[in-house]
Amino acid sequence: MNNLNNIQSFSSKLLIVFGFALFALPLMDTALWFAATLFNSQSFQSTFPIEVTLPLSFSRSMLGYLPSMLPTLLSCAILWQLILLFRLYKKGQVFTLDNTIRYRKIANILIMMPFVQVLSDILLSIALSYTEDNVEGGFNISDSEISMLVIGLIVRVIAKVMEEASLIREEQELTI
Repeated sequence: MNNLNNIQSFSSKLLIVFGFALFALPLMDTALWFAATLFNSQSFQSTFPIEVTLPLSFSRSMLGYLPSMLPTLLSCAILWQLILLFRLYKKGQVFTLDNTIRYRKIANILIMMPFVQVLSDILLSIALSYTEDNVEGGFNISDSEISMLVIGLIVRVIAKVMEEASLIREEQELTI
């Protein structure tokens, strides 16, 4: 029972962190996007899928903002699923089918992440080059996107293990 209390206590603390991150992540990404595209800041290095001259016009910056936020939205979706998962842990529900659903959704989002990143890069390169003589489309695949895919597959296996554990727990509760 002490382990369950530890899980519940730790879950309460993580819920605060995840809630803050869910709020802060899109705000920080928005601030960084506009700081990088509207001001020629030497404070940080920004990269784009195509060659661009900074600062961008406000309209080009706004047009590029939408596709640049796609990966951030997926990260927020993962954070939301983690919040839902750790709410269950906080209630003491560790091996349940609801947990399995959360793990499966997290895995699916992680698996989608590299594909959405490629889509985001293509849409961003089109948005940033639409006023040029020729519209460009480009994308990069990095090892972090491949890592997300592999991690997503691993979490998918963990979801299956959690599903089996919840079924075993249910069987044990029904056994006299």
